[in-house]
Amino acid sequence: MITTPIPLFPLGLVLLPGASVPLHLFEPRYRTMLQDVASSDNRFGLIAPPQDVSESRLPAGRIGCLAHVVASEVLPDGRANIVVEGETRFRFDGYVDAGTPYRMGAVSAWDDTPDLAESLASAAERLMALALRAVTASMTIHDVTSPAPAFGDDPALLSFQVAQLLRTGNDTLYALLAERSPLLRMQRIEKLLRTGLGDLEEAADLHVRAKTNGHHHGPPPG
Repeated sequence: MITTPIPLFPLGLVLLPGASVPLHLFEPRYRTMLQDVASSDNRFGLIAPPQDVSESRLPAGRIGCLAHVVASEVLPDGRANIVVEGETRFRFDGYVDAGTPYRMGAVSAWDDTPDLAESLASAAERLMALALRAVTASMTIHDVTSPAPAFGDDPALLSFQVAQLLRTGNDTLYALLAERSPLLRMQRIEKLLRTGLGDLEEAADLHVRAKTNGHHHGPPPG
């Protein structure tokens, strides 16, 4: 449950639920914010303004994500390196004057709407299969031999887990963040994955072939 108002960090980055993101805080107002949230629940709202819109003109209705500070390192000059994990989503309703150097925002919960369980299960099965293919190909290209990451069983969370793997722009990630239907979210992500999966798997195959340096390791031709 989100209490309101909350400290806000408008930033040109879309944080998704479940994602882990490193941030560097150098502005004095956000150093103060970090100190303040450390004395409460270590959470603030991270929200990406629309392109070419200043944070002072952040429109009501914009969707953001609650950021939980899970690690922090304050440098000698006061700057800080932190790691945040995305939690629940919220809708920005407007700024609140709370006398702080950083912005405070009135927010509302932004939860998913229900979809048919059968449809969700089918979409989740397809998405997980595609995601595992994409992860396997990427690991092959980068010579990663560790086990592939595990995906959760919850279709809503699965959609965000897979979305984190996408190499796409803020506009696409924001559309996924704002989408309240887990089914539609998974269908959009599936379409994005399918678009580049063939090229990714072909690159992985070429990488494996290149490592053999052109040598044939099978039985001699008959």
